[in-house]
Amino acid sequence: MRRGPAFLLCVCSLVAAHAAFASGGLYKWVDEKGVVHYSDTPPVGKAAKKLGASPQPPLDNTQAPPRGRNWQEQLQESNERRFQEEKKQQEQQKKTQEADQQCQRARNALDSLQRERPLYRLDKEGERIFMEDEERRRLIGDWQKQADTYCR
Repeated sequence: MRRGPAFLLCVCSLVAAHAAFASGGLYKWVDEKGVVHYSDTPPVGKAAKKLGASPQPPLDNTQAPPRGRNWQEQLQESNERRFQEEKKQQEQQKKTQEADQQCQRARNALDSLQRERPLYRLDKEGERIFMEDEERRRLIGDWQKQADTYCR
């Protein structure tokens, strides 16, 4: 039950030590009985160790401290970055799908052209015009280039 005053004394000494440290420095020394002391002024006639660095100069009230970004600005920037990344991913997926479709179309055309069956197209009157061997080889070369470009 007697811990309350001791605790309060410890807290007060820590606050005082912090205030002393912040105001100009903190000194540490050991007396003849081996007890460690802390103070904002060095002891007279005894060696003391100065703790910490020099205090920071006070802020000039005419200059406002640099303003950091608030959480709303950070959130907005984060959302914008996420939106841009998703947009890039969607564009990449679209390009990949288009390349896959081009690849499939080229493979299907090559498959049809490389078979040994006759190929034809219809003219305006609906008559069949059969493909010559030279035209077939040229188309096979063209479709092979397409396949090489889009099929990876």
